[in-house]
Amino acid sequence: MIAAVSGLSSHKQWLWLGALVCLLPIVLALNLFLGASELSPMEVIRTLLAGSGQEHVVRVIWELRLPRAIAAALIGSQLALAGFMLQSLTRNPLADSGLLGISAGASLGAVLVVVGAGTLSSGVAVYEQGESVLASLPAAALLGGLLSAVLVYGLSGASALTPLRLILTGVVCAAILNALVTGLLGLWGQAHTETIAAWLAGSLNGRSWEHLNVLLPWSALGLLAAILIYRPMRLLRLVDEQALSLGLNLSLWRLLTIATATLLTASAVAVSGPIGFIGLVVPHLAQGFAPGHMALQYLITAIAGAVIVLAGDLAGRLVLAPYELPVGVLAALIGVPTFLYLLRRQP
Repeated sequence: MIAAVSGLSSHKQWLWLGALVCLLPIVLALNLFLGASELSPMEVIRTLLAGSGQEHVVRVIWELRLPRAIAAALIGSQLALAGFMLQSLTRNPLADSGLLGISAGASLGAVLVVVGAGTLSSGVAVYEQGESVLASLPAAALLGGLLSAVLVYGLSGASALTPLRLILTGVVCAAILNALVTGLLGLWGQAHTETIAAWLAGSLNGRSWEHLNVLLPWSALGLLAAILIYRPMRLLRLVDEQALSLGLNLSLWRLLTIATATLLTASAVAVSGPIGFIGLVVPHLAQGFAPGHMALQYLITAIAGAVIVLAGDLAGRLVLAPYELPVGVLAALIGVPTFLYLLRRQP
């Protein structure tokens, strides 16, 4: 009887994964079909298949909607996987890159580049300063996020850290880093206030192939690292004594896990701005869909993150059309109540 129940549970888990796999291309297609510009489904299909057509339709599909949709899927997967890694590392369901200060550090690094480049180029908008500034954003955000992660890790006690101490230290560091971002904008970023404010809200508006080309190498590196650290990360979920008895180098794999989560988060933040709570909420959905099956949780986390950000970006474009609501705002509206619910469940 127990085996039958277990088999049924496993069957349902794979069904959830299959449903998400089918849902991903559907949501991706809806992002191409729907928007402020009204296009018929046949126009969209012909343009995608032939790569040509009316100039307006080609521009909307190939230059605006398609790269934006691909970027949204990648960013959603990266933020969700980063949250999954940090929750596994700390054995704390409330951990994610935003609460641990990684997103704030990445934001500070990117804003430093934008403000510095804007000062030198007489206040040109952030994504109009040329390929050199755009290409440097992920590196700057990565450096800022990594330094923030190292700072939080060190202040939390490094190898002697506790989940509560890590969370509290991350919240404090994130508050300080966000204050520095605000100070930079107030003192030197007046020419960029409107643009950077939209970026800090977590928006995919105007993202193009240029931004996607910047994101792709970092995404490929981060996702490859996520695959390579999967097995050690399973052991990181165990208490330290058990992991050590199995021969795991805790310090090394903790550092590599934080570095991978930072790489995924920082490169995503560099292109979209900080989109909060994706890394907090999505891993919990994955654990609900596939309890006790970490491999499936890993896959579901990556796919569900892409689906949720794609759906959020589409909703933000349609709710107030022709105006847009940043996906980061929608993520916060959903994530804050979820976070409070999870916080109340903690002992």
